[in-house]
Amino acid sequence: MAPNPNSKSPTEDATGDVICIADQFHFSSFYSSTNLAGLEDDDSVSTPTAIARRPSRSDSMSIIGPEEQVNGDARLKPHTIANPDRGKWDGLDQDQPGAYGRASEAMTDYMYNLSMSLLPHRMDSNDVNYIDLGSGTGASAIHLVQKHEATISKATCLNLCKEQNDMAIDTAAEMDMTDRIDVVEASFEEIPFEENQYDLAFSQDAFIHALTKKKVYAEAYRVTKPGGAFVFCDLMCGDNPDLTVQELAQFAERNRINDWLNPSQIIKTCEEVGFKDVKFINLTTDLRISFQLMLKKVTFVLEHGDSHPNSSRVLLMNYRDSICRRITQIERGVFKWGVIHARKPVFMELTVKTPVPFVKTNHLIIDVNKVSQKVEEGQEANVVVVDILKKMPKEQIDALPSTVELLITMSAGLDHIDLDACKAKGIIVKQSGRDAITNHVIQYTLCFITLGLRDAFNQLGVAFPSKGWNLNWNCEGKSLTSCTIGIVGLGLIAKGLIAEIRKLAPDTRIIYTVPKQRRDFDVESKLKLEYVAELTDLASQCDVLLPLCSLNKSTEHLIDKEILGCLKPEAGIINVSRGKVVDTDALTEALENKSIRYAILDCTYPEPLPADHPLWKKDNCFIFPHYATNTMDVREKLVTDIQPIIEDHYGLGHSDARQKAEEKILRYDLAVAHRLTAKYNMDMLVWNHISARHRSGCLITPGRKMWGSIVPEDMVFSSSNVTADIIHEAIYSARPDVKAVIHLHTPAATAVSCLEEGFQPITQDSAYFYGKVATYEWDGVSDDASEKPDIANAVKSVAGCNTLLMYNHGFACFGSSVKEAWVLAYYFERCCETQLRVMQCGGKLRRPKKMVMEKAAEASYLPEFAPGAQEWEALCGEISFD
Repeated sequence: MAPNPNSKSPTEDATGDVICIADQFHFSSFYSSTNLAGLEDDDSVSTPTAIARRPSRSDSMSIIGPEEQVNGDARLKPHTIANPDRGKWDGLDQDQPGAYGRASEAMTDYMYNLSMSLLPHRMDSNDVNYIDLGSGTGASAIHLVQKHEATISKATCLNLCKEQNDMAIDTAAEMDMTDRIDVVEASFEEIPFEENQYDLAFSQDAFIHALTKKKVYAEAYRVTKPGGAFVFCDLMCGDNPDLTVQELAQFAERNRINDWLNPSQIIKTCEEVGFKDVKFINLTTDLRISFQLMLKKVTFVLEHGDSHPNSSRVLLMNYRDSICRRITQIERGVFKWGVIHARKPVFMELTVKTPVPFVKTNHLIIDVNKVSQKVEEGQEANVVVVDILKKMPKEQIDALPSTVELLITMSAGLDHIDLDACKAKGIIVKQSGRDAITNHVIQYTLCFITLGLRDAFNQLGVAFPSKGWNLNWNCEGKSLTSCTIGIVGLGLIAKGLIAEIRKLAPDTRIIYTVPKQRRDFDVESKLKLEYVAELTDLASQCDVLLPLCSLNKSTEHLIDKEILGCLKPEAGIINVSRGKVVDTDALTEALENKSIRYAILDCTYPEPLPADHPLWKKDNCFIFPHYATNTMDVREKLVTDIQPIIEDHYGLGHSDARQKAEEKILRYDLAVAHRLTAKYNMDMLVWNHISARHRSGCLITPGRKMWGSIVPEDMVFSSSNVTADIIHEAIYSARPDVKAVIHLHTPAATAVSCLEEGFQPITQDSAYFYGKVATYEWDGVSDDASEKPDIANAVKSVAGCNTLLMYNHGFACFGSSVKEAWVLAYYFERCCETQLRVMQCGGKLRRPKKMVMEKAAEASYLPEFAPGAQEWEALCGEISFD
């Protein structure tokens, strides 16, 4: 709908009241004595003095016209006010001072949490990049970047008004956030950025006066990454069928609203530009609450306020009348307010024929060869699918469209893909059917190991003696238990194979070799492995040599003449990896000379071997046609895994199941931690708190419940204790690597927090905390959000710390898991108790040497000694939720 140049002031409706103002005034920070928003932080309002404060986070809507007459002739100058009418009121006390500001901030948080729930794959990342369209003074972006420091790496504030942009720049500079807040002066109808830039396109109450909504939505679509989200709130046309078209058109014209669309029309327009899963969340009730609260405040001032100049009283009466009309219009359905959220689809290209038909069931994934809408025509792929026969050298990778960021191969190996070229271009490579391939190769290889040790292949066709049989006949084979198996590599197949061998023959000696920097002490301990640094040493000790490494430049002909020469004459080699890992000529010579007993080859180089190759004629060489994964189960999984890989990478739904499974585990661990705290007398009735990161927030202690009765279902995403939220959010923001926090007021640790010298690591148990305890000066009850930066800075002051000793208060331990955080807290309390007992005895303190403590501290975090590694399973056994 085009604006009428002869209409009234651009912000007046038929009653002379303004319901919206132009985008350039979004998030205004100008206030005057006649501004109702000035009432939101101080309910007393005894005098009409000018009030200036930081902008609200939903400043976009005014309810008073810029040029209303007062006493018939006097006119008021335009005032752009904060919009207290746009906020989320769930759980907020409407009568408390500052309620509007909290509701406004709650709305911003609500929209961000909604956005991240749409992007489950980005919840635990540390590089979320989003754009705020029509950002005003940048208040929302600054709030979110500060609150989600560990997640948001960059926020782009795009806004037309230079004055507001200058304010945003100044505020970001004051808060030392210029490296994470970009302020750009431009229109959201012509966004000056390349396509596919942002995880999230976000806007609060800014699109209402856009000339063409479709163009705005199309621009948001263009700059959003594949799989990204588009989330905005705005005032929308009502869809009450009892309203006439003329009435709605008049409302739009009076307020200079172009494209006055109702929610259904907005959804359709978003879909037309390409968005999928477009939905509307109706928050008009919150808008009504805001207006009702404003009416209450204005009425109170008119009835009980001091005498003011007549013009101010007339203005307040106009406010009151305007609010009443707004409430009536809401009830009649003239307009709605709410949130639209949508996802950008992902485009996939199958470059090869799949072994079984590919059946796509997710409408957020679009096959570029089967587009169904004009908007999808000509779209470049984001995902490319290949198989083992589709060679992807550097030239092919470089020729891929710049939009490609995921390459899926239906294969066990990756040697047909130039991984360096993919990395250089920012393309992630994934393998479909990986689990099925791994399991099949493990089962297949285990059979070969047993058959090779028993020389079973050479027994084919050997007749059982008709006479003269005795116990010594044909018994040269070895058992799995009595042999030494040598493995090259320690990938998924190797670890899975070792685990299966352990089930059959727990005492089998298994040795392995990998480059020293890839040695895995944890796996060695868990699977009873021996590490051998040199491949020649490994070969000389084993009865079966198993190369289970990938093929790359460093592993070509890894098993060469020298290595084969180190094998014992009774040893054999089994190759189910890649043919080129073994030097074929050297192997042929070794088998010819009988310097090794046998070779079982599921792959060869070249492949296939020429028909006249001498290996075919060797009676101690058994060649199979690369057969390890040749089952229909694997072929089906190669295809059916494609969609889940895409869904998991882009957070398109499949990962929801994983998120729920992770949440279930976290809830269990947290409930166990609470019960253990009570069991070991470390609790304090219903107080203190334990949390674990999950999605964009954290699961935390519910409050008002004895810890000995807490169950997994009790955990909440927002504590009823503001102190809990402040302390935990501060630690998480300071340490993105931290996944769990426990804050306690245990007797011994609290006593130590009152000592001038604080915590002293004087025992072996305290090695966990040597050089890892940060301190924080108590500043009263932690109920002020402004305390968060101070707590965060305290945590940052000690690199790699795992404990925060809060003087005269208590302590917090934190780590990579609930088990680590809880076990640290247990040992910290125990160490504090020991320290107090030593001090109590009055004897001369003998401190451990610095070098000894440094060594002990280093050893304490070895995989087998890390906090919780040994204890947690046993501790969980102590707790039952029946």
